[in-house]
Amino acid sequence: MAKVTLKGLTKIYGKNTVVDHIELTVENGTLVSILGPSGCGKTTTLRMLAGFEAPDDGEVLFDDQPVGKVPVNKRGIGMVFQSYALFPHMTVFQNVAYGLEQRKVPKAEIEPQVMEALRTVHMEEFRDRKPKQLSGGQQQRVALARALVIKPKVLLLDESLSALDKKLRVEMQTELRRILEETHVTTFFVTHDQEEAMTLSDTIVVMHDGKIEQTGTPRAVYEKPVNRFVADFLGKANFFEGTVKAADADTITLETEDGTITIPARGAEVGEKVLYAVRPEKIEVFDENEKPQGKAGLDGFADRFVYKGNLTTCTVNCGSLNILSEMNGGYDRKELGRGEKVFVTWEPEAAVRLED
Repeated sequence: MAKVTLKGLTKIYGKNTVVDHIELTVENGTLVSILGPSGCGKTTTLRMLAGFEAPDDGEVLFDDQPVGKVPVNKRGIGMVFQSYALFPHMTVFQNVAYGLEQRKVPKAEIEPQVMEALRTVHMEEFRDRKPKQLSGGQQQRVALARALVIKPKVLLLDESLSALDKKLRVEMQTELRRILEETHVTTFFVTHDQEEAMTLSDTIVVMHDGKIEQTGTPRAVYEKPVNRFVADFLGKANFFEGTVKAADADTITLETEDGTITIPARGAEVGEKVLYAVRPEKIEVFDENEKPQGKAGLDGFADRFVYKGNLTTCTVNCGSLNILSEMNGGYDRKELGRGEKVFVTWEPEAAVRLED
């Protein structure tokens, strides 16, 4: 286990700056998800952490000690790839033991260490099977055991669940979280899957165009995104943009490109140009007979109403705005027909002002 620090870490390929002077400190035992779209620099960051790529500027430190000149096999890194990279001609036991053998661990010590790692991932009964005799989830567990058996300071997971089907991936998210909590190893998990990052992480790092846009707990990053990219990438959001024409304790009137709207929101002064985001699950939809009195919001027409069992979604056409609402569980009001007049509203604190 190690504290990991990235100081001005930069990687340039030709004229493209793939990772652009990023700064990050990860405390010992923390599980960090690096999240972002394809090409944002997250895998390159992981490769520089591992030592597979040398940074063009900046440095990587483990426990405040630079590791730039430390070879890959001396850094104390465990890594699980998307393809698992198991040796097909070896048994499960032999695959997990391989890293210990390369480190010249005495033979008498190898078997108990391998079996401990296999027990951690609940694979001890499969010790004599070959990879082709295992399911995708079982292969993923073996790859994880092989990475953990060397007692790494830092564990790196590169899209390691993406090859699994959805049901198995969800099961492995829970299992992976359990394993990492038991081992207390500092872990970096690269993914483009927002739900996966939210499920697994102590900390989420959102990257875009080689830069870190926001770092924080899953709740903080989701509930308080700093800009439009983060709000839009991590989940869904409704955006309200314009110049403030009036403001009081709980409402703001905006002059937008398509007219004037009054929304529940706080934190702006007359004359400012602002952008607010509101998550769909924060928005309530009422038909015209249920419209709450004295509450700010927008009139519109129901455009699409979809019941999904555990979730109900409603898209509302408010002139130039299409507003998405999501309600957990069955909708306890009547199902809204297309074209039915409705009113949408939310609590003022649900409108998050963005930096853009």
